[in-house]
Amino acid sequence: MAHNINTQLQKAQTLLQSGNVPAAYALVEAVIQRAPVNPQANYLLGVMRLMNGDAADAITPLEITLQADPGNGAALDSLGLSYLMLGRYTEAEPVLRRAAAKPAAPAVVVMRLGLALLHQEKSAEAIPLLQRAANLTPHDADCQLNLARALHFGGQPGAARQHYLTALQLNPLSDAAREGLASVCMILGRNREALPHLRALIAAAPSNADIILALAKTLFELGDLAEAEPLARQACNLNPDVADAHATLANVLAIRGDLEHAITTLEDGYARTQNGHLLGMLTFQYRQVCDWPKWKTAWSALAPQVETSASLGSPFWLLCEPITAKQQLIYTKAWAAERFGDIQPLPARPRTSPAQGQRLRIGYLSSEFQEHAAAYLIADVLEHHDRNRFDIYAYSYGPRDQSAMRKRVVAACEHFVDIAWDTDDAAAQRIRDDEIDILIDIKGYTAGDRLTIMARRPCDIQVSWLGYPGTSGTTFIDYLIADPYIVRTGEESTCSERVVRMPHGYQPNDRKRLIGEPLSRQAYGLPEVGFVFCCFNQTYKITPEVFAIWLRMLDQVPGSVLWLVDGGDAARDNLLQVAQAHGVARERLVFAPRCPYSAHLARYRVADLALDTFPYTSHTTLNDALWCGCPAVGLVGDTFPARVSGSVLSAAGLAELIATTLYDYERLALSLANDAARLQQVRAKLDLARGTAAQFDAVRFTADLEQLFLELVARRPAL
Repeated sequence: MAHNINTQLQKAQTLLQSGNVPAAYALVEAVIQRAPVNPQANYLLGVMRLMNGDAADAITPLEITLQADPGNGAALDSLGLSYLMLGRYTEAEPVLRRAAAKPAAPAVVVMRLGLALLHQEKSAEAIPLLQRAANLTPHDADCQLNLARALHFGGQPGAARQHYLTALQLNPLSDAAREGLASVCMILGRNREALPHLRALIAAAPSNADIILALAKTLFELGDLAEAEPLARQACNLNPDVADAHATLANVLAIRGDLEHAITTLEDGYARTQNGHLLGMLTFQYRQVCDWPKWKTAWSALAPQVETSASLGSPFWLLCEPITAKQQLIYTKAWAAERFGDIQPLPARPRTSPAQGQRLRIGYLSSEFQEHAAAYLIADVLEHHDRNRFDIYAYSYGPRDQSAMRKRVVAACEHFVDIAWDTDDAAAQRIRDDEIDILIDIKGYTAGDRLTIMARRPCDIQVSWLGYPGTSGTTFIDYLIADPYIVRTGEESTCSERVVRMPHGYQPNDRKRLIGEPLSRQAYGLPEVGFVFCCFNQTYKITPEVFAIWLRMLDQVPGSVLWLVDGGDAARDNLLQVAQAHGVARERLVFAPRCPYSAHLARYRVADLALDTFPYTSHTTLNDALWCGCPAVGLVGDTFPARVSGSVLSAAGLAELIATTLYDYERLALSLANDAARLQQVRAKLDLARGTAAQFDAVRFTADLEQLFLELVARRPAL
């Protein structure tokens, strides 16, 4: 009988190898009826059930095989595969460990063990196993793909990209490899590289909402808003419960200036998902359009999450909210850890002190080296750097606008490097290859930042300055440049960076700014006579408390008007409605449209007094007002953004124009508006300060900044 069983099993195996599974299946079942625990018969039955996709039914015969033959490597592998197919990864792991421990275990067994670990989020254990499998079979696309996935989920997107590329070369039809490659390219800032893969995936699956959304996000990052918008809409329609789809569409609409539809998109998305990021975006957009009743409701829901969440959106949105510096730090650190946590720094390089007489290489990183307010702040500094001691690099990832300001910045730097089209990896490597001594980010968390370059650690000394009024919350930015006013002694713990201070003020000034010829009052829409209060800050900085003070001042200064930036139809309408509710006629509010910078500066020649916002105070706008000879009243608090106006006024020698409470702010502004002689005295003092005060002395400022750079290099420990 045993001889007959063996003969039948050999015949079944031959049939199986020839592809005649039904005949083999019948023979094996006949054997099992006579010998239910025959290990070979049960093994073949388990394998055939696996081949038919019946993983659950394969387990029992394979277990019977292993009871009789515990060391059967093939049965162990098949049982482990059964568990894998069923998603029972914790059960698959010990079985596959036994199979992989066999001498000369096949690569596929090792790969399956790696997969069992990977599915349990044990990437660190899975990676060496999957690397071993890939080494054993370097031309196996599945091995390369699974190794890429492990590296991807294990926080090594750069290494994952190489193996996704290999998997795709070995199997050009692998959508899984293409999707993984696109994903890591987006993580790595290689958005342009991701595009063709995302387009190919959509061509294969036109209704895949995830891929459509990924393409929309990539196009948004590349600035192609026209193509991104319909794709983002499609993603929302296909999967309306995905918060990221609503966020992407809202971002596109907001950048295109369609705030009304951006807000309705966010409202719909938040109603469906209750997602914190959407709530953060919505809160900020309500501020943009000055819809304060809705802002108040949104902020009351958002505020309790600030110290417990990392997913409320950019820390920039919180700068204008009523929170403490400690709360800003807590949220920003959590948010930064989530955003940058998977980015691997470049390998450390040998560190040496500059040789005697060797110039320090200073790199400035920004997207704003063109017609932009930040460029006007820094241009004079770039031009006054001591070329005998400092070698200046500008790394630009902004648009080539061919403006006079861009040409000026290019001329001011010995090395102007356009990295706008470089990936983050390539940009970081370029900076590393240039052997920069100090790399300074002057962008921060403002729109379109690429702090992901800084996260790669291209430089030993990395600094945040000027572009963002707050802490980065990161581990890769070493220093934050402030001044004694902005970050007071004893408050350094509110910043993740080590605070270093300029002696007078942290904000430079461009003395070469061209101020246009002012128009007539009538041309600006202003009355021929009457006091002109102005505030040209963006609308999101205006709060109901400060606006109420402005309206009271209009009431107490007969014939006066309030001159504001035109923030669009919604913001304008909301501000006018609030004014009318306070009994202030709509003609008392005048809105200034966008115009070229020199023409904008000319407006300050017509205004009588500039007013501060709070808690996000006037920064560049205050600098502009003072440089154009327009006095300003500042209101300061405790956070970084709440103290910049005080810093600027102090450095300008005008500390008497700083208020520390809403009451004092209102009284100070009114006293100046109602006392022409006192206001004239302030104007005269400001005119004198423009030639003597530290705030307006670019040469002194640059020398102080250079001394700070020398101190940073001197305190750097040698490796």
